[in-house]
Amino acid sequence: MNIIKQKAAKILVNLKLKRGEFYNQSFSSAFKSSNSFLVLMPADNKDFQYAVNILDYLEELKKDFSILTFDYRVSLLPLRFRERAHGHGIKDINKIDLPSRRLISNLTKKKYDALLDLNRKEQLFYTYVSGIMNAAVSIGFTKSFADKAYNIQIANSETNSKISYENLLNCLKML
Repeated sequence: MNIIKQKAAKILVNLKLKRGEFYNQSFSSAFKSSNSFLVLMPADNKDFQYAVNILDYLEELKKDFSILTFDYRVSLLPLRFRERAHGHGIKDINKIDLPSRRLISNLTKKKYDALLDLNRKEQLFYTYVSGIMNAAVSIGFTKSFADKAYNIQIANSETNSKISYENLLNCLKML
């Protein structure tokens, strides 16, 4: 049954991400001029720990950002980030493990200039969120659907998650 749900979710994500066309822009100036960010925290426990460095960097730049993560992970964030976190739970997941209409409605109420998907592995839930947000700058690791979802992709040939997030941080600092 899970295989059928996953195939249905992949088809729906693929349909949602049909746009896949991004207009030419200077990513350095687009990133610097972006004021509001939506950060999609990793589903993996180990990755979650290292991804907090990206949040520290955004805070250092004095950017306004919101964090989307599982509701039980909000308490794992440093105290200063918890008020910015939007936790999603079982009620926010539909029958094929994609975001519910309620969650989509809540997320699209605010316009984000940039989106950072910090998942190194394919997470259809977060890929779908990336597709519906229509942020001018969307950044994520190279994986399935990345060509359609992100206009800046970070290569992820590293098995060590700490090094992957350091590479991402270095890429962001170059923008």
